[in-house]
Amino acid sequence: MINPELIKTSLSSIRKRKARSALTIISVLIGVTAIFVLISFGQGLVSYVDDFSQKMGDDKLLVQPKGFGLGIPIETNVVFTNRDVNTIEDTFGVDEVTGMYYEIAAVEFEDEEKYVFVMGSDVKDHRELFNEIYNIEIYSGDDLTGKEKKDAVFGYNYLIEEDGAYPEPLELRDNVLINGIPIKVKGFYEAIGNPVDDYNVYLTKDGFENLFNPKSYQAILIRSTEGQNPILIAEKIKEELRKSRGQSRGNEDFDVQTFEQVIESFTSILVTINVVLVLIALISLIVAGVNIANTMYASVLERTKDIGVMKAIGAKNSNILLMFALESGILSLIGGVLAVGLGTIIALYAGVVVESAGYGFLQPALLPSLYIACLVFSLFIGIVSGMFPAYRASKMKPVDALRYE
Repeated sequence: MINPELIKTSLSSIRKRKARSALTIISVLIGVTAIFVLISFGQGLVSYVDDFSQKMGDDKLLVQPKGFGLGIPIETNVVFTNRDVNTIEDTFGVDEVTGMYYEIAAVEFEDEEKYVFVMGSDVKDHRELFNEIYNIEIYSGDDLTGKEKKDAVFGYNYLIEEDGAYPEPLELRDNVLINGIPIKVKGFYEAIGNPVDDYNVYLTKDGFENLFNPKSYQAILIRSTEGQNPILIAEKIKEELRKSRGQSRGNEDFDVQTFEQVIESFTSILVTINVVLVLIALISLIVAGVNIANTMYASVLERTKDIGVMKAIGAKNSNILLMFALESGILSLIGGVLAVGLGTIIALYAGVVVESAGYGFLQPALLPSLYIACLVFSLFIGIVSGMFPAYRASKMKPVDALRYE
């Protein structure tokens, strides 16, 4: 059990050396704050991906040009036709399948023009599949039924008054020009949290064909039959498409991915990014550790005679060791407490800033475990950094310490 007198002595020493103690606390504060903020946003991204994955389910598959993940294929000559859709539809284990159109087009409103992604799909028969894959839900107005040719649903950013698509937000039943043709605003989708996605415009299959007269699809959406393994279904689809497109194994110009695989790849990338960011932040803590060690060395030298007196009146080596370890630990813990407080403020403010910039998916996750881990880690850094100076102090001989000038 720690002697209360040792704690009092350690606190007294910290108070006497205010400037040095403050600098040590600040060095810990900077390092732990950086780690707290970076990890909170990293965990926020992981939570977003997990939530996205749960909403989507594990029965979805996506056929896209090779090299693309869960994104919109652009700048590629790889296309898909109705023949590919029919080939997939005839594959065992496929419940439903539909082609997707994408086009970058000018969307004009009141003489203001913006180039965005316009998407077209067969929402009449596959709206649930489409909405689940792209994680969209109607916010205001009405969703597409599949019969519309000159109606569209717009992303959330068209509702924003400041920094939105246009100086004035769109309203229901407004007319905009897409590819020079008037299109009526039928509704708006909820915010996805990504500026690119929240600027998308959504049309029915017939509406898209009426505007752009496309010759092929840019992607194919698939739902596997209940009870079937999507990974095995993906391999079967690849095999059938290779035959249909006349391509050999390993030379396909397409890829078939389950959404579970896409999410796993995202998660692995996020983990790597988090590790790199934390390693960078750890440099600050290494500096803090060196600063703590330097502070404790100076404290040992200043209090050499005091150590001699304490030993002369019966203090044990373990008492001296514990006293200096407590001092470094308390300094570091104070820095850690201040760091989690400052880190919380920075994380919350940064979350508001990035959300206002349209990146609503990038929000900090302020988990209780993060607070506990940062406090324990800061205490650990302090004790470890101060241990060697403390050990040196505990090994001093009373006679040498009393004669020290």
